Amino acid sequence: MAMIKVDGVDLPTPSKFKPPEFDLDSDNSGRNELGYMQRDRIRGDISKTELQWEMLTSAELAIIKTAVRPAKIQVIYPTEIGLVEKSMYTSDRNIEMVTYNEDYTKIVWNISLNLTEY
Repeated sequence: MAMIKVDGVDLPTPSKFKPPEFDLDSDNSGRNELGYMQRDRIRGDISKTELQWEMLTSAELAIIKTAVRPAKIQVIYPTEIGLVEKSMYTSDRNIEMVTYNEDYTKIVWNISLNLTEY
């Protein structure tokens, strides 16, 4: 079974996988005139998954790019409590060509992106 599945598609195993979580605060949050924090947390523990793949073939890159293209995707990925499924969206995709040859048979790619929970 693949480590990460997007809308039913198995993605190649990433080279790096970081699953930070964050809180979302309202615009009313911030420091008051005495320097004390006034926090209005709207939602906690929002999942974010930072992914990076290195040394991909063009075909592998195409699988990833196609899978994460929709505005909203269903992602299954591992956590400390087991596999979870979340509705997520994709941030900017940072793509780098590592090697190139003129007949396009040995092009190698890197890609990194973040998936963030809706």
